Amino acid sequence: MKWIDCVLAVAVTLSALCVPYTKVEESFFMQAIHDILKWGRVNDSFDHLEFPGVVPRSFVGPLLISVLTYPANYLYGNQSEGLSTQILARLVLGWLVVWANAQFRKEIERVFGSHTALWYGVFGACQFHFTFWTSRMLGNTLALVPMLWAQKYWLRSMFATSGARRQRGLCYMSSILAFTCVVLRFDTAVFAATMLASRLSMINVRVICTLMAAVTASALLSLAVDSYYWRQRWMWPEFRVFWFNIVLGRSSEWGVSPPHYYFTHFIPRLLLGALPFAGIGILANRRAAQLAAAYIVSIAVFSANAHKEWRFILPAVPIGNLCAALGVARLDQVPTLRLPTRLMAMALAASSLALAVMMTYISSLNYPGGFALALLHSTESSSDVRVHIDTYAAMTGVTRFGQLNHNWIYNKTEGLAPAQFGNFTHLLTSNPKQHSGNGFSVTAVESGYAGLDVRPRLLLSAELPVSARLQPLVWIMRRDDAPS
Repeated sequence: MKWIDCVLAVAVTLSALCVPYTKVEESFFMQAIHDILKWGRVNDSFDHLEFPGVVPRSFVGPLLISVLTYPANYLYGNQSEGLSTQILARLVLGWLVVWANAQFRKEIERVFGSHTALWYGVFGACQFHFTFWTSRMLGNTLALVPMLWAQKYWLRSMFATSGARRQRGLCYMSSILAFTCVVLRFDTAVFAATMLASRLSMINVRVICTLMAAVTASALLSLAVDSYYWRQRWMWPEFRVFWFNIVLGRSSEWGVSPPHYYFTHFIPRLLLGALPFAGIGILANRRAAQLAAAYIVSIAVFSANAHKEWRFILPAVPIGNLCAALGVARLDQVPTLRLPTRLMAMALAASSLALAVMMTYISSLNYPGGFALALLHSTESSSDVRVHIDTYAAMTGVTRFGQLNHNWIYNKTEGLAPAQFGNFTHLLTSNPKQHSGNGFSVTAVESGYAGLDVRPRLLLSAELPVSARLQPLVWIMRRDDAPS
């Protein structure tokens, strides 16, 4: 890895350390890693058996992260609880993305030159979503690791000087894409289809056989691992996700957005300062246009689905950054534009970095549940504690890694009747009024992000005109007659 790859690694590491808690989207993978590290073999105590979620997810990714986390965790004392273990697992994923990105950047350097590869690295290291989210336990982030490798071999299949190297690159790409789609994220099949379609003239019997073998092997791997951990025969999670979201069309239950949303809202947020140069690259460089075309078609296909999230198009970020780097390189070839191009590129990268720092700070305020549980551990010395964690608290930072006291009972059951809360000594709740008249009193409160306050007049006094607004979000309550 070169220095620019190390810069990205430092940015990913700092993001994980500054914002150690996780949100509901990461819940399945974080809980799965905790349970694998603690017990290894599946048992009734695994979180996914108690709270299975709407659709199943594969254990292949969490199993890999757990295996890579275990040696360092073993040397540290083999702890299955504690924020440090959670951070370690997240760093393993983040560093895997950095490593895969370094391989892709290396291929960019081989094909397009060191100048383009450098700017590719700079744009990525300054983007919020490519630094903050690369250590987040999302299926999309797990899938980004093989997707970067697939993109590496995609470049090789398109631009290698040797026909044999191009053919091998296409076979490698097909195998990696098959694994990613079948095991980690079924929706990457959209990108896989357009990437393969771009090399349609090269697809022969060898490529087809390689693809079929990879699909079969990947399906068998998922069936073996997930049937065991889910305790169900023929468990293929990504097929069930496909059936739920596409065949049944239920993804829209999680919200809908207009068709243009990916192009007008998410892509500008993902690329930030790289966006203008990406447009220049696509217009001025034939190879950049060729790369971008496949991903523009993919995003257009995603746009047909009413439910949209930025993470669905995360694999498009490296290609967008490559197009931006090619745009800089193209303008840099014009002597009169060289200096202004470099100054503009540095200014846009610096602006992206400033936004990334601000967004990371704001994100650190979005985990009141995690902070509330940590506060409860630091202030409550009794060993006889039965704490109920409501849905909002559980969604904003509470994981099994944070359940530090083996003598305590932690409960996340939803839909309890008011009388049932009397079985608990403490509550983490977002609705204190529900319990204040039923024998519970507030002992502490955790605030969280509630928006931005913009006050331009502060510029006159050399103060920041923007500040984060906080409001109470999670209350710690104690039963009045609980033993001390």
